[in-house]
Amino acid sequence: MLNILMKVKLISHYNIFYTLVKHFIAINLILSIVVTFVLLVPQVVLNSQSTSVNESLTNSQTIEPITLYPMLKFGQVKTIPNELHVGEKFSISATIVNTGSYPVTLIANLCDSELYAVFDNKVRELNAPECKMVSEPVTLKTGEKAIVQRISDLSGITYKALQEGKSNATVVLPYTINVSDDVSLDNYLKNTFTVTINS
Repeated sequence: MLNILMKVKLISHYNIFYTLVKHFIAINLILSIVVTFVLLVPQVVLNSQSTSVNESLTNSQTIEPITLYPMLKFGQVKTIPNELHVGEKFSISATIVNTGSYPVTLIANLCDSELYAVFDNKVRELNAPECKMVSEPVTLKTGEKAIVQRISDLSGITYKALQEGKSNATVVLPYTINVSDDVSLDNYLKNTFTVTINS
């Protein structure tokens, strides 16, 4: 009788142990599914987002590469008047040509031209009254030329000759490359030139 009771207890312990093992395996299986789901879903979302970003970049970019070498070139840079004397104010003038394959836009009017020069210590840049008119930008197609001027006492800057001798300067002109209706790139043209200041 005692033997039978021992066997019944063993069987019931075995059943409890077996049930616990089954529950443990089931819980582990559920946890592994949850962890896998949590780890994979952000990756899938991330991959789908990066694909759509790549697609939109591909769709928005032009297939043709854009070369950013200077689209404009200076033809001639000079002062107005041509002959400078110590103590005189003067203006600068530049002929430009579009040598690129895209149209370019710039401010080329006398009143609010963006052409400017940086001189050495023989010339001083002074503030001057600014023109109140706002000019429409000028567009140059491939091969077209324009004259751009910075007139003293009209466009916010005046240049004044201070010392006799050669004065070295850098002339700069900002402009915009019009790649398409939706794409434009800001750029600038820069060159050096020398002026002679007489006594």
